[in-house]
Amino acid sequence: MFEKNEKNLIEFDENFDNLHNGASIKIVPNIVHYIIFNKNTINFIGYLSLLSVLKFHQPNRIFIHTNMKHFEGYYWDKIMETQKLFNTKIELVSMMRPTHVYGQLLSSVYHASDVSRIQILRLWGGIYLDTDMLVLKSLEKFRYFEITIGWPEKQYIGTQIIICNKNARFLKYWLESYQNYKPSEWYYNAGQLPTEGILEKYPDLVHRVKNYFGVHYLIHNLYTNESWTEWKNYYALHLLSRHTGAPTYLNQTIVDSMETPFGEIARKILYT
Repeated sequence: MFEKNEKNLIEFDENFDNLHNGASIKIVPNIVHYIIFNKNTINFIGYLSLLSVLKFHQPNRIFIHTNMKHFEGYYWDKIMETQKLFNTKIELVSMMRPTHVYGQLLSSVYHASDVSRIQILRLWGGIYLDTDMLVLKSLEKFRYFEITIGWPEKQYIGTQIIICNKNARFLKYWLESYQNYKPSEWYYNAGQLPTEGILEKYPDLVHRVKNYFGVHYLIHNLYTNESWTEWKNYYALHLLSRHTGAPTYLNQTIVDSMETPFGEIARKILYT
């Protein structure tokens, strides 16, 4: 169950149905959040991500939270021009890159982004996406749940896509778990600790998507397995663009001739 308090804020309890149907009304605002720290351009993959959201989900707003005053470059100009074709505005939102969490120094810009996405969602609610996350279908059906997250079988949660109400209980517990921050471990606080320390004990806190958010390791299927067609069932896909095996440079000319699932996906986004 959920109820609204005197400030018209939704409060959830242990009876809320995150498993099957969620609420009877949409409780997640139709806004999308990205985080980009320390650079004021986007590359081709970032352009594809934004374009996929505009085309296949059509949110009310897309916010890019950044510590830069303005953005520039070919793909930024291109997406600014493209947004005029949709009823969605892309806006920069000023945000300082956090340097500490619970008094401890954050060891990288990636850990700063991990903390920031929780803070942003607790303030706004909505849909968080990494800049190498592609949306392939409307995410409307997940706006009825307290929080939806990709959590593959026998793996840690994926943080590349998060859909939630700002009062989702898991967000609070997840942020508090950073009191046990381990700066030298890449995915401990983002994925391992919240999975093992919170969700394995209280799985009903989230609406779990096991496969079709594409947050598991898909390097081979995306970039070399020409027979992989399962992606057509996915709502979203993480491109793992910083991982070994992903192409190091891409543009529209290159993807036009790629005979791989990623090439087909990119062309779907570009030309649909």
